[in-house]
Amino acid sequence: MRGYMLALVVSFGVFAAGLLSGYLCVHVFGVGAAPLLARVLETPPARATIMRVEAVSQAIQAIAGSAAQQGGGLAHGQLVRYLSTALGILSTNMLTALGAAVMPLLPVLCQRRVSPLFARMLKRHYDPVGSWRSYFRYMVPLPPVAILGFNGFVVSLVASAAGVMGFMIPEMAGIICLAAVGMRAALNSGSPESVEASYRGLWRIAGLSTLFLVAGALMEARLLV
Repeated sequence: MRGYMLALVVSFGVFAAGLLSGYLCVHVFGVGAAPLLARVLETPPARATIMRVEAVSQAIQAIAGSAAQQGGGLAHGQLVRYLSTALGILSTNMLTALGAAVMPLLPVLCQRRVSPLFARMLKRHYDPVGSWRSYFRYMVPLPPVAILGFNGFVVSLVASAAGVMGFMIPEMAGIICLAAVGMRAALNSGSPESVEASYRGLWRIAGLSTLFLVAGALMEARLLV
């Protein structure tokens, strides 16, 4: 059973590979950082992320405004906007980090529940051990690798276009720490049981990651509001 520290090192390496790819695009191949970043922000995942931040922020502001009216007082508008924006950023970053952490469990679910169901419906023999060794185990690393690499690429573009900003460090630390749980599952993908065993201590790591993400969200919201 490979441990969490090795998974953390591998996760940082994947993130660094994303950073390097962004650096090569801008400084070696001469692609403009700002236009490339604009294209990235137009992709469906990026637009969905922005919409989630705005939706959470607007919902919290609406609730705060309604509570202020019912209580007969005035809400501190600037503080409400700041906190609601920070919560929107935090919720999106938590969703990203948790996705990288827990999505490696989906192949386990498919191998145990979905594939046998289809096999029974089609009246075909299903070999769970063979199916895991043939293809399901290779799906386990995809979520943490894709999320960490993409985030590293985006951070590299932002740093090239606008410089390194302080909020990036705690945000990326939180995402990498939590995504390393999914990476540990990838390193232990020899069997479904070893993948599940990799999630021991998940909530303790999630608590530490949340502290980093809260700090990053507060710092980022300060720049936006």
